[in-house]
Amino acid sequence: MPLKEQPASGAQERLDVWVDGAAVCLIAVGSHGDPLDLGEQEVEALIQRLQDCLRMARGETPGT
Repeated sequence: MPLKEQPASGAQERLDVWVDGAAVCLIAVGSHGDPLDLGEQEVEALIQRLQDCLRMARGETPGT
């Protein structure tokens, strides 16, 4: 998920997942440095992205 601008303050939230070699990296930070509160659909999408990254880290094809 890309960065989301907060209209009032210009601060940003960040939710991202990626593979760095054999490591799966995750960052979830709110606009004020707090953990993000995710809705059900956001959690399901995050789980799918994590599973894809895990497959990639294992040398497998994502989404299989």
